[in-house]
Amino acid sequence: MKRVITRALIVLVAILGIVFTQGAPASATPTKKLPSILGASWTKVLQTPADESPYGSGPLPESGCVDLGGTLAPGWPFPYTGPRSCTVKPGTKIFVAASSFECSTIPGDDGGPGLTEDQLRTCARNLNLTISPTAPKVTLDGRPVTITAVETSALHPVLPTDNIFGAPAGTYLSVAHGWVTLLNPLTPGTHEIKIVINNGTVVPPNTTTIVVKPGQ
Repeated sequence: MKRVITRALIVLVAILGIVFTQGAPASATPTKKLPSILGASWTKVLQTPADESPYGSGPLPESGCVDLGGTLAPGWPFPYTGPRSCTVKPGTKIFVAASSFECSTIPGDDGGPGLTEDQLRTCARNLNLTISPTAPKVTLDGRPVTITAVETSALHPVLPTDNIFGAPAGTYLSVAHGWVTLLNPLTPGTHEIKIVINNGTVVPPNTTTIVVKPGQ
């Protein structure tokens, strides 16, 4: 898609929290789950009607957090210029999409009609690695987080009549590439996740505050 995902974080409901040890990288979920989470996220972006999407005519999220149906997305994947802050309940995992692109057969999207899955995969990979050729620097409360490059399987988004591309409604083919991780639940309190891509020279650094609040 013609927008880089530096908007940072998708929050998923999960099991109760882990306490991070001082100085150690933040604990994360095994990488085998990451491609499917990234794929589900991009599918949601593509399938959202234009009048409900900030990519179309819909309103921007008030706090930088977007509910993707059981998934909270603080500042991701929609454009947002205000302070990025999201309040979640204990036991919530944080999916960090530090940088991601998708290509599809949707007219007007990166890629284009008639391309094969392999061609779309190459398109998404090349776009993302041009912006972020190496893993973005991601920190949680100042501690480094390990980021992994992943690619989705073939996605089959079904566009509504009122879609963000103005393309004909129907089922299309899409593939996404991303630098991502899924953090284990955070302890109650306030946390800060910061993302720096390409030393901050191509994309401005992104910071999101996560408030873990019991009873939320």
